[in-house]
Amino acid sequence: MNQDISVLAELNMTLGESPRWNSQEKSWYWVDIIEGLLYRYCTQSEILSHRRFPFKTAVFFFTEKNHIILTSSKGLYLLESFDGDEIFLGNPETNVPDNRFNDGVSTPEGGFIAGTIGDGSQPNGSTYQFELINGVLNSTLLRDKYTIINGQVFSPNGEWYYATDTPTQEILKYPYDRNQQSLGEPHLFYSFKNTNEFPDGAAVDHAGNYWIALYGSGKVCQISPEGKRLQDIDLPVSQPTMLAFGGPSLSQLLVTSAKQGLTDKQLLEEPLAGSALLIETTTIGLEPTLVKD
Repeated sequence: MNQDISVLAELNMTLGESPRWNSQEKSWYWVDIIEGLLYRYCTQSEILSHRRFPFKTAVFFFTEKNHIILTSSKGLYLLESFDGDEIFLGNPETNVPDNRFNDGVSTPEGGFIAGTIGDGSQPNGSTYQFELINGVLNSTLLRDKYTIINGQVFSPNGEWYYATDTPTQEILKYPYDRNQQSLGEPHLFYSFKNTNEFPDGAAVDHAGNYWIALYGSGKVCQISPEGKRLQDIDLPVSQPTMLAFGGPSLSQLLVTSAKQGLTDKQLLEEPLAGSALLIETTTIGLEPTLVKD
């Protein structure tokens, strides 16, 4: 294993996703979507905790009050702490019961965007823009006809929004009007077509470089703001799912992974499949904007 890569938590997650750094708690958070789990690893005590929900957990967001907005297969919930009760906020897709939330990003103004998927084979998913105002969740449909929405981040200046529909193997870049909180027409940022590389979850660093987990090919890829591929980091797992910058200086990159779909032979060859991996980088990342509440 590369000396710059370590194992934060050796697990067997079916679909680990949505790593997040909580600077107030000095803790890493992430989920296992399929198993309905939310994890927290405190870097000071080195204690790993988890809790299970009666639904599939998905992308989540920290708020200015250090609460958690958790998306799921049943809609969106507010947790006032890691162990707090689930307070139902709403669900914009009550008419699509087979959909669940998947990937998302907080907006520069303190709202957030979250996207849904069906079974991953048909374009049944959509993205929604949310605001939490006086405890009430407002949602607006942003885009539809996604098969597997992923890779959502904003540029450091908040003027560009990135997203991918994973099966297309293309990352799109949208101009973002911060006054109107609206997206312009997209253009192609980077293509992985004609490869076995499928873009999944993403993060951005202080220089605007786009970091993306490549599901199925066992890599993290760094792409410049101009769309130039800068480096690949090979991982000891073939199915990295998402990544996030964090740690004391925001130079660490936490990468979640999945064991779903792997054969018994592959699992023997990849004993760390479904674990959370930590990469020491030479860059400084950006923390997502906290959601206003």
